[in-house]
Amino acid sequence: MCIALGGCSSAKTEAPAAAPRIPRDRTFNDAARFLAGLAGEAGSPYLQLEKLEAWQSHAKDFETAFKRSDDRLLRPVREFQARELKGAATGGFVYYPFSGPDVLYVQSFYPAAKHYLLCGLERPGSILAPASFHSETLGSQLTGIRQGSASLLHRSFFITNEMSEQFRGQLMDGLLPVALMLMARSGNTIDNMRYLTLDESGRPVEIAKTEETRGAQPDGFEIVFRRNGEDEQRTLTYLRLDMGLALKEDSALLKYLGSQQRPRILLKSASFLLHSKNFSVMRNYLLKNADLIVQDDSGIPYYSYREHNWTVDLYGQYRQPGPPFTGRLQQDLLDAYAVAGRVKEKNFSMGYGTGLRPTTLLIARHPGR
Repeated sequence: MCIALGGCSSAKTEAPAAAPRIPRDRTFNDAARFLAGLAGEAGSPYLQLEKLEAWQSHAKDFETAFKRSDDRLLRPVREFQARELKGAATGGFVYYPFSGPDVLYVQSFYPAAKHYLLCGLERPGSILAPASFHSETLGSQLTGIRQGSASLLHRSFFITNEMSEQFRGQLMDGLLPVALMLMARSGNTIDNMRYLTLDESGRPVEIAKTEETRGAQPDGFEIVFRRNGEDEQRTLTYLRLDMGLALKEDSALLKYLGSQQRPRILLKSASFLLHSKNFSVMRNYLLKNADLIVQDDSGIPYYSYREHNWTVDLYGQYRQPGPPFTGRLQQDLLDAYAVAGRVKEKNFSMGYGTGLRPTTLLIARHPGR
């Protein structure tokens, strides 16, 4: 059974046929609002927990942290998007490799997308039932989700070790709680959620949570949501899989991507993996198929764009990357930034240097599209 909205189209350049409306299961929106420190809707099973001092303190702390992050990092991104990408980044399918559960930046750069695909190596995870929360442990449980997302809110990217530490705790065994929380905080209502995998043909197939196995298959989840105030359902899919050498042996992801519209891409804090020959399959896929790529210097190397005749706009400043990536200086990119009149300004910081040093942004457009 294909459950991804827009995931069954065989045409790459035509919009997918309208999918049946997914019925709402409020379980996931209730959980998202509770975890995000937002007051529950009438009938929420978390209403009694919201009366506890631990939750009220969590809500206050999260409101402060999210507002600070939005003012300093995300609002400038949205303003930049409206100025530089408004006509080029509407609708369609967006792919965000090496993302973790970062729904904030992908929605900020591509707010009109109908289907977002996020990929990483972190486990999908699950959410706890309301009965699993108790007054004596609620404070520590909610602290976990704040700590698990702190690096994104403060530095614009997730630190894998911090996420892994929280996933071993009581609240989180994977990305789903953080993804739901961030979606609620960024103005979305969740209609439903399903676990899925990809079969050999790249077709998304619903699975039960009990079928999830460690490392044996690409598994993940699909969230059906609406932007607050809108009726149109959109989809966010997360898949746990290896995007390196494994793609040479298992092409399920590439087949799945081939069933979608041509993607628009976000690459941020990607550990310079696409500079490596081990990730050449993914790099070549993106250069061949993507319409538009927004990235920092840790994404596709600059020379690859020049070799494939892409048009690249440069923003911000470029410096030698900080540790542990000091050896990833791109001399050709440094030379391009030195050309008078070539570089445009941006008023936000994003990527590994956030809050520490000037940061880089590239907007690359496929030739002829």
